[in-house]
Amino acid sequence: MKTLYTDASFDYRHTDETTEHLVRGKIAVSGEGLSLIDKVAIGKVPELRQYINILELVAIARAIELASTKEWQDAELKIITDSQVAKGWASKGKISPKVVTAAHTNALEYLAKAKKLFGGTINFFFTPRDNNPAGHLLAVELEKSKPHDI
Repeated sequence: MKTLYTDASFDYRHTDETTEHLVRGKIAVSGEGLSLIDKVAIGKVPELRQYINILELVAIARAIELASTKEWQDAELKIITDSQVAKGWASKGKISPKVVTAAHTNALEYLAKAKKLFGGTINFFFTPRDNNPAGHLLAVELEKSKPHDI
């Protein structure tokens, strides 16, 4: 079994402050010799201020995408996140129609493509932030720059 941890960071105040048509955040993937921080941008959706759960889902998809490049297809993949919401979305492969936006749909499409690339068994688990190595990796990064810094 291969295990990857994921986390994301986002500052909701950035949504109101930016004049760009997108919002920015950072994601982290850690485990099995991987230690990655990526900057990500999501298309801005009218009336949506909080993108953290979408970024958490993107982090999960990114972890699966990375796993597909490691030739782990025969291994069971365990993805651990500190987001109960993103864990639920990833497990079900869907988001409640009450909250879904274009940004959610794009993240789900990325997840579906990553799952298809991996091709193996993937299980999703929750851990508190204090027990998440990706969260610790991200905390060090955030001491250097804000989540939305380019």
